[in-house]
Amino acid sequence: MTKIKICGITRLEDARDACLAGADALGFNFSQTSLRRITPDRAKAIIEQLPLFVQSVGIFVEQRADEINAICRHCKLNVAQLHHERYSATDALAITEAKVIKVFRPEENFAVEKVFEFARHSGINTFLFDAYRPEMAGGTGEPIGADLAARIFKELGTSCYAILAGGLNSTNVAEAIHRLQPYGVDTASGVETEPGIKSREKINAFTKAVRNAS
Repeated sequence: MTKIKICGITRLEDARDACLAGADALGFNFSQTSLRRITPDRAKAIIEQLPLFVQSVGIFVEQRADEINAICRHCKLNVAQLHHERYSATDALAITEAKVIKVFRPEENFAVEKVFEFARHSGINTFLFDAYRPEMAGGTGEPIGADLAARIFKELGTSCYAILAGGLNSTNVAEAIHRLQPYGVDTASGVETEPGIKSREKINAFTKAVRNAS
């Protein structure tokens, strides 16, 4: 069954809607430049209300490892998502307060060996692939090119848990699952009425599409 992550949560009501719809994980964005930015205190208040089987994921772009550990500890985050190319395997190893997802934003000439190398040096087995856009770290609402995504997921095979992000919504996620067979799918803008404000109807439609495709 394909796992579902709803990212960019800023409101308790959206978190509850996502949980009731069957989301496996919720993302909380701590990037200073994100339109979906949330403060650690606000994230903590929402995370305290989550059901036991839903994972909380912190999205980090600018923070150092010690800052990430502090936020993870304060919010009781389950996972730290390292969402920038600057994060190295050494940085990942320094995250001790949560498990780690490393993000890659591949361009056309992306070498999958980078993923294997990162895994070898960090021990991480879960990676997220998001659309590349120079001026934005994530949440672009744009998909990875179909041929590029197909090559990456084929070359990865079963070597790791690969999550697909970038422009996913209820109308295209089933096709992406059938074509790529990702471990999980991640959406933010695909279930929103505006950045950081989710739509219950769009969340329900997205999770239903994923479950039917799986």
